[in-house]
Amino acid sequence: MAADPHPPLELVTHTTPPEQDPEDLFGETTPRESEPVEPEEPEKTPRFRRRKDARPEELIRAAVALFGEMGFAATNLKDVAKRAGVSKGTVYLYFKSKEDLLRAAVRTAVVPIVDAADELEVDADGTAAELLRTLLVRWVQDFEERGVAGVPKLVMAEAGNFPELAEDYVNSVLQRVRRLVARVLKRGIRDGEFRDLDVRLATHLLLAPVLYAQLHTAAFAASDPASPDTTSLVDAHLDYFLRSIAAPKDSK
Repeated sequence: MAADPHPPLELVTHTTPPEQDPEDLFGETTPRESEPVEPEEPEKTPRFRRRKDARPEELIRAAVALFGEMGFAATNLKDVAKRAGVSKGTVYLYFKSKEDLLRAAVRTAVVPIVDAADELEVDADGTAAELLRTLLVRWVQDFEERGVAGVPKLVMAEAGNFPELAEDYVNSVLQRVRRLVARVLKRGIRDGEFRDLDVRLATHLLLAPVLYAQLHTAAFAASDPASPDTTSLVDAHLDYFLRSIAAPKDSK
């Protein structure tokens, strides 16, 4: 049988070559194209961020401001937390009630003013009259600078509801400043600078207008356009008072 001049064609299949290794024939690494990376969106910063913590002094300052604006009875710890920029739970870390806040205001902000006055007396080299003026003018200025000028009014207003608070204020603030003034008056009498007088009554007469000035400013300054500046009022009061107790010139 004769051979078929046209043998059947064989099907040749071609396999896809494996992916070429990064190393080419020359042993060099062919860099692969990195896939494009979508840029990350910047983290959005909230417009208002609640503070996680606050020092007790900041909470006290916020509370005293609110007590003056809203009244002690109308203020609650939630209001204090909002004013200070913290959570209500943060306030409770330091204070159990608004009464504790008011006590803390006296203890941490007012008592140090008395401490500073005592130190000033010890270091004073001038006359008794000069010391009295420095003590009382600085007294009202320190109350304002520390943000507790309204505390005397608050303590007086709440004395009936919280007698222990009033007693603490009398013992830790009023009695101490009275003893301080009495010592300076006695010094002036001893040195012949002041005439002989009833030191106890003179102490009350000297301090009463100062305390009134603080109370008037805290209660009426916002609604009384004629309300005087506290420091100026105290300074003028001292002019009259010191003249009235000065010893006659020929008695020295």
